Amino acid sequence: MSFLAGLRKKKIYILMHKDIPVLEAVYDRETSRFTEIREILHYEHVPYSARKENEEISLKRLNHWFRWRGIPGYRVGLNTLLGRLGVKDPEELLNEYYALSVSDHYWLVESEEKKDLSYEDVSFFRHSFDQNGFGRAMFSLGRAEIQESAKKTPNNVLAGYQKKSWFRQNGDLYLYKGGTFPYQLEPVHEKLAAEIGRRLGMDFVDYNTTVYENQVVSVCRNMLDENSELITADEVLSLKKPVKDQFDYYSYIDILKEKGIADPEKLMDDMLVLDFLMMNTDRHNQNLGVIIDPDTMEWKKIAPIFDTGTGLACLRKNEEVKQWPEIYNYRLFNSNKILDNIVCYLIDDIGRYDLSVLDESLLDFYREAMMKHRAVSGIQQERIDSQTELLAKRIREFKRLQQKACR
Repeated sequence: MSFLAGLRKKKIYILMHKDIPVLEAVYDRETSRFTEIREILHYEHVPYSARKENEEISLKRLNHWFRWRGIPGYRVGLNTLLGRLGVKDPEELLNEYYALSVSDHYWLVESEEKKDLSYEDVSFFRHSFDQNGFGRAMFSLGRAEIQESAKKTPNNVLAGYQKKSWFRQNGDLYLYKGGTFPYQLEPVHEKLAAEIGRRLGMDFVDYNTTVYENQVVSVCRNMLDENSELITADEVLSLKKPVKDQFDYYSYIDILKEKGIADPEKLMDDMLVLDFLMMNTDRHNQNLGVIIDPDTMEWKKIAPIFDTGTGLACLRKNEEVKQWPEIYNYRLFNSNKILDNIVCYLIDDIGRYDLSVLDESLLDFYREAMMKHRAVSGIQQERIDSQTELLAKRIREFKRLQQKACR
């Protein structure tokens, strides 16, 4: 009887991509895992990283993709967040509202319930959500009374280490993202990176800073909408079998070219230059990628540069910033310890950048950005001075490398 009872408990779900049914599967809400794929309905909309040869699907990779979309177990303030929302782990949140995101257009629904629903009925691009409830649950430093509605937001499907939350302002979605105490410099660095990108004519996500729940946060408008979605570098690289001992950068460029992306080297150059100037240490495969059309699955363009906050030695002690070495380890694709001066040799056309725009006014911009929320961050003048000097050193070093390459 227990075996038969177990069979009856199996529930069939449909993974949807907007209004396109992708696959039918048995899904276990207790473990937040697919346990069996019953039928592939539209293979061309199966997540890239879950695909196998001969139009088959890897159950293991499908579950990895699905889980990776959610809040990670290493999120800052995770235990407080879970306690306030009344759930035991972040995976449980994937079941709260169709596993809906605003970074892609996939959603998961029971087959019986699907008969009465369309994507337009549930999409967070069209419908409001309890943004303040989740925002307080995520960011509040004091006591916070949270309603049940706070669990039905796109924040359930939002990866990343730092505290973060989506808010709707004037009809658009904006992401608030925190920084590391005490100085909370990552949000400031997102703003600085955007300013450098603006001066150098790059395609970038524009960031500003504000204070939310007595914490400094970066604020950026969602780069995606109902007609676009992000596929990460991880998903891109899943399309090509890795070559042993080969740096994935070259495979990534090859795939982009095969998919019709114009000038991939030029756009990747911009990211490498910005990362060098910012001393970015966290360019992992989830914070770069490609924007596609979810209806046609056409690859449109490389995503604007985003997530450049963890740089300029922001996690180091005051004395370490002053003594920071000229060369440091840079994380990129399948290398966690590539020297940053070596990265410069990947830049295809280093001479096209007009570095005269990185002048004293940029250093003033950085100083003012650090001082803007000084009452909240408590950052000291000594730290502001050493951070500014570190940026000046990076600009001088990049100018030197450019001159050397152009001789």
